[in-house]
Amino acid sequence: MALRLNDDVVPAPGGDDSKSELARLKRLLGEGLPMERQAALLRLVELGAEETLVECLSSENLFAAQLATTGLWECWLNEEGPIARREIDKGIRCMNGREWEDALAIFGKLAVKYPDWAEAHNKQATVFYLMGNARYSLRLCEVVVRLKPHHFGAWNGMALCAAQLEKWEIALRAARTALRLQPTALANNDLIQLAEAKLRGEA
Repeated sequence: MALRLNDDVVPAPGGDDSKSELARLKRLLGEGLPMERQAALLRLVELGAEETLVECLSSENLFAAQLATTGLWECWLNEEGPIARREIDKGIRCMNGREWEDALAIFGKLAVKYPDWAEAHNKQATVFYLMGNARYSLRLCEVVVRLKPHHFGAWNGMALCAAQLEKWEIALRAARTALRLQPTALANNDLIQLAEAKLRGEA
């Protein structure tokens, strides 16, 4: 499901009323009718309610966990407003078209303009990984998780890069963190098993 916020993001919630709303939205995401779930997700993204969405990643309801995953990516992409979102979308189109240099130019400019925007750094990391530069991608993933410790995508990226570089302790820690944050991302189990085997000298 694609979510796009074209207006300014609503300020983050605070106070008892907001806590009550977040609890209601979390319940709807897990138990509501399809339209109620989509409306709840959109509202959580509008509120920038990342902590609530992170909690929903561990939901026993797989659909709720999938919605939470979508919602978090949208929060991260929308973090600097609609103009920045349009620019990062251009970079993503370049990346998907394997236009690596153009993508890096766009993501690099965004990272300079918005140094605290984790997703600008994360997209750079993705391009470098796709280009075969795991070492620099790993460094950028480390920047992302410092800015946003619950960024499961960057933790997974860090595990993949570390595995390529045979930095098995880093790979193990990153894959375990990625799986803890996003229990439905079972591919992290393969990275964990590989790293554990390497550290035991069995592989």
